[in-house]
Amino acid sequence: MRLVIADAPPLACAAAAAAGVPSIVVANFTWDWIYAAYREALAFAPGVIETIQAAYSQAEAAWRLPMHGGFATFRRITDVPFVARHARHGREETRRRLGLPAGERLALSSFGGYGVSGLDLASLDCFDTWRIVVTGQSPLRDAPRGVCLVDEARLYDSGLRYADLVAAVDVVVTKPGYGIISECVANGTAILYTSRGRFAEYDVLVAEMPRFVRCRYLEQDRLLAGRWRDALDAVVSAPPPPEQPPTNGADVIASMIAERLMS
Repeated sequence: MRLVIADAPPLACAAAAAAGVPSIVVANFTWDWIYAAYREALAFAPGVIETIQAAYSQAEAAWRLPMHGGFATFRRITDVPFVARHARHGREETRRRLGLPAGERLALSSFGGYGVSGLDLASLDCFDTWRIVVTGQSPLRDAPRGVCLVDEARLYDSGLRYADLVAAVDVVVTKPGYGIISECVANGTAILYTSRGRFAEYDVLVAEMPRFVRCRYLEQDRLLAGRWRDALDAVVSAPPPPEQPPTNGADVIASMIAERLMS
């Protein structure tokens, strides 16, 4: 082994140093920064912040993604572009393959492993001008009128990826996370977001998002009550974001790894 790339477990840096192998962290946050936000729990793990920072300090460098936090103990930091998944198929083609309406506004409900639990789809107030896309591992039965159900198996069997679906809709309704934000940035899709509880990255992501993507906040009580229409209409009509950052971070980082291995 000639090089360890970590995203971003500190143990990988410590193990690499013990083995005499250089390591580089590629991430948008570090775990000492994350855990520092939960000070009241640190009594159960005395010294954990210092241990993590000591491990990170053994890394050769950090290649820092946008919307970042932490990185206090790295000797060398290089900022790199967004790593994001890009659609491989056009908007119209993706809609055709999935049986989604071609000429209507679509909003994708994207809440990861939490799916649409707690959302009363039948109560949404936006079905006169919007269709809501929901994904799952099996088709839902008796879907409310105006809800478009996409079986994940059909998505991938159609030769598509989730990024294609993100690019095919007008708005993604979600809780902020680096992955979904980067996909929306890369594919020009607006974001309607709600809070996600106590999450160290949340404030950073919310502060940085407006630079790169059209976005709007929707309070959780409005989300769960189905009062989406005004926010959807507002975010899809918003002007383009002030910045259009590069989203070729995967290619850039691959080249940096190759260059480092040849040095």
